[in-house]
Amino acid sequence: MPRTSQGKFVTEAASVFQEGDDLWKAGKYDEAAAKYEKSAGLYHQKDDVEGEAFALTRLGELELSLDNFSRAAEVLKVAADLVKHKDFAQNTYGDILIKLAKVYADEGELAKALQTTQKAQEVLEANNSHDLLGDAYEQEAYVLMVQNKEAEALEAYKKASELFRTDGIGLKEAASLRAIARIYMKQKKYEEAHEVLERCRMLYRENGDLLGEASALSAIGCLRYIIRDIENARKALMKSVYLYGKLAHHFAEAEALLYLARVEAFDRAQGDFERAKRHYKRAVDLFDFLGNETMKRVVLDEYHTFLNRIANL
Repeated sequence: MPRTSQGKFVTEAASVFQEGDDLWKAGKYDEAAAKYEKSAGLYHQKDDVEGEAFALTRLGELELSLDNFSRAAEVLKVAADLVKHKDFAQNTYGDILIKLAKVYADEGELAKALQTTQKAQEVLEANNSHDLLGDAYEQEAYVLMVQNKEAEALEAYKKASELFRTDGIGLKEAASLRAIARIYMKQKKYEEAHEVLERCRMLYRENGDLLGEASALSAIGCLRYIIRDIENARKALMKSVYLYGKLAHHFAEAEALLYLARVEAFDRAQGDFERAKRHYKRAVDLFDFLGNETMKRVVLDEYHTFLNRIANL
């Protein structure tokens, strides 16, 4: 990491590194890349191999974000070689391997991605780094999902979530749990999925992540609707709509309103057709406000189908 003391950079290399980050955020990618290269050179002059590796790693991340896979892999390999045999930098080495695995995965070289991820796990487990080891298992799970190895991916996600739980990293644990819940839902293990999503929702709430909580509630609502638990589906989706509205996340609010409309449109006994109409109309208004004609048309078509259905009851 760039060296700072009382908020000030203590080396020119660290200052140049931060300039690279600022330029990246501003969308000035070529200039950012030049700064990272300069920072790496300055670290090299000071024989700071970990600093040099860190600067090159950020450059590799930048190149990956631009889909420059060959360049990203080239830079990350150089960074990895710098710290591979440095006992004091094994966490950095493991982190670089995770990022290199991401490059291979995005490039479609899944076997190489899996091999690199498993190497990262060996390095990080030996160094007892729970946080980064959790990242490595998440990366492995992603590759396994792409390979349609769902059962193996589920186990990898479980390992990741447990490592994040052990280290008290709530938001990362919640993200892993969301992935686990998606697999459970795909397997139609709805009660297991619900239990996981409730844990996920609690973690988002504890960490003050209202967007994450809203997303978890929306997933819970959809799940309860699938198993025809209309009352609890309604409760979860109403909370989700409220939170999305509070955050002014209009697209997600519109989607949640669409799901809520479906709940209320289920039947006369358990639903409320007048509420369903209001939710459909509000979803249409939001998609119209966002200029999303595709989703606006989808909701309108579904709304008219609903009106035709209830007219014949």
